[in-house]
Amino acid sequence: MLKETSPSSVLSAGLAIALLLFFLAVHVAGSQPWLGFSVVPAADAVRVDSVAADGPAAAVLAPGDRLLAVSSSEGRLLLEGWDAVAEPDDARDYADYNRFFARQQALWQILHGAELSLQVQSLTADGEALNPRWISLHITQPRGLANLPLLFWYQLACGLSVLLMGVAAWAFVQSERGPLLYALAGLAIALAIIASAIYTTRELTLSPDWFLLLSRMNQAGAMLFAGTGTALFWYYPVRLAAFPFERLMLPLVALTLLANWMQWLPDLDVAARYPLLLWFALDVVFASLQWRRTRREPVERARLKWLLFAWFAGAFGYLLLVIVPQVFGMQSVAHQSYAWGLFVLTYLGIALGIVRYRLFDLDRWILQAWFWFAFGVLFLVLDALLVMWLELETRMGLLLSLALIGWAYLPLRQGFLTWLMPKDSRQSLHDRLPAILQQAFEYQRPVAEQWAAALRDIYQPLSCDSAPDGSELRILDNGLRLQVPAVGEGEGLVLSYAAAGSRLFDRQDLAFCRQALTLFSYAQQYHQSYQSGVISERRRVARDLHDDVGARLLSVVYRAQGSDELQQLARDCLRELREVIQGLQKGTVQLQQSYARWQAEARERCRLFGLTLDMQLEPEARTRLLSPRSERNLSRILREAFSNTFKHAGATGVQVRLRLAGERLILDFCDDGRGLLASGLTSEGVGLVGTRQRCEELGGEVRWWSPLEGGLAMRCEIPLGGGPQT
Repeated sequence: MLKETSPSSVLSAGLAIALLLFFLAVHVAGSQPWLGFSVVPAADAVRVDSVAADGPAAAVLAPGDRLLAVSSSEGRLLLEGWDAVAEPDDARDYADYNRFFARQQALWQILHGAELSLQVQSLTADGEALNPRWISLHITQPRGLANLPLLFWYQLACGLSVLLMGVAAWAFVQSERGPLLYALAGLAIALAIIASAIYTTRELTLSPDWFLLLSRMNQAGAMLFAGTGTALFWYYPVRLAAFPFERLMLPLVALTLLANWMQWLPDLDVAARYPLLLWFALDVVFASLQWRRTRREPVERARLKWLLFAWFAGAFGYLLLVIVPQVFGMQSVAHQSYAWGLFVLTYLGIALGIVRYRLFDLDRWILQAWFWFAFGVLFLVLDALLVMWLELETRMGLLLSLALIGWAYLPLRQGFLTWLMPKDSRQSLHDRLPAILQQAFEYQRPVAEQWAAALRDIYQPLSCDSAPDGSELRILDNGLRLQVPAVGEGEGLVLSYAAAGSRLFDRQDLAFCRQALTLFSYAQQYHQSYQSGVISERRRVARDLHDDVGARLLSVVYRAQGSDELQQLARDCLRELREVIQGLQKGTVQLQQSYARWQAEARERCRLFGLTLDMQLEPEARTRLLSPRSERNLSRILREAFSNTFKHAGATGVQVRLRLAGERLILDFCDDGRGLLASGLTSEGVGLVGTRQRCEELGGEVRWWSPLEGGLAMRCEIPLGGGPQT
């Protein structure tokens, strides 16, 4: 494996390549002879489109004039509309293509001859053609930067933007083929765009050597972009097969270009346009396979959706507006020079996907790196333009560019960047801090469960798994997962794919988890201290009740020998007191132990009242622990339910079920008596109110109803945390 280069070095190299292409394009375009006018194709000649106010043709030409011929000591040439076409690849046949460059060669030689003159035909205000006339034209200087049209700078900006975005993506993930192919595609289309910027904005002609070279550079860049894009869909977001597709793609691209340049094929449709459409068709096929492969991978599917949207919006838009009409023998809907902006939208869309869906496993700061590039380029270009266009001194131009950057560009850039960034759930932590604190100190569930629930609520991971050996807080798998220690005893957690897979875990998450872990540790210590104090106080109260109230009740039992009713009442009070004391003295108890006692008491009471009993405990719930408060309240809820049935229902049988539903214990009680309304019970009754209060005290809820088959039913649900253990 090749040693990776530091991102800063790659970024610097990318910026150097961009600057080299920038200065090369400016040099070639600016060193051409300056005629002072631009032309567009006409029916049987070329038409003057614009005339520079201070150019060589300012006094002799006007917009709308028709150029019929050009003459000098090197010869004479009658002009055709085809001579002014911006893109020679618009030709369908090689004969027209070759004829175009042959005429450009002749036109270039004539322009460099002595006594240059143009045959011009002007039009009246009514559109009537005047008699042609010959005018002399003196070319004294090269075109220069100030005379390059806006369309040149637009195309140059498009090419450099795509190049820099591609390099920035690859700089941070050099081990992946996806970013590499993305960067190569950006370089390829940048070469095509920059070449187009030079020859499509020529005035009348261009150096023949440069013209043919730039035309072939444009063809090679477009074809390489198409092939590299298809290879990208082969590898990203998942590799479709083990076959190295680039070994097939590169020879196909080279063979297609060679066949085009050597003119082995019938026409330019077969040589250039059909291959581009074929590459796009393969993009669709591979994208469909990727869609199928990622159907059970929500993160990869989200990344693929964004890539498809960005890539096909640009590539398909370019083909639909430029290539497809030419295949059908029509003019392009949008000229190539303007359609390059679609590729900028493609790469900008993928940059947005990098921010929102971690395309190529990059994090959100990649967009900031791109803004850093753009800021540097904009500063240099703005300073140069102020010096050249306004003819300012270098120092004054620097001051003005700094003022414009500081007062206009930076505020707009920051506002756009703020709007562009996805809303991070971590930004709302200050607003959610009170809820997190309340969650940490709740008694309804243990602190460890509250800790896990808080992590799920904050980070919304796709999965949260246990980590038996996870005692250290750290980031795993380059940010895909976060290992978090447990609070107190127990297993740690591994959170996978933060925010439903839309971002990576980073150092901010480590810092927040470290602080939150400290907070929940304090909550755990507080709970432990509280429980220790509660246990000590319970034991003191139990001791006082046993020594004082218990002794007095025992005396009442002995003194009530003459009254059976009073003696029985005293014995019942003494039994209740002993249960309270036992509840205060013991800690948590397994549910099956409490169930055995509840079942024995219920069976005895049902025997006395002549009712059948069907009471069952779900096997999975037997080993679950109950706090003293939970055990005591459930005992009284069951006792009150049986008492209501004995007093009011007129039932012959009772059915009781205890089962688990997640982390909640469900108590189902049902008799076959007269039902809720017929029994005379109301929600305001003392027994039912007490039952509701005991259930709510445990953080649960209770409800009663009459089933269709008759009788009275009650369901009580409580969390197994059970509230404070008092």
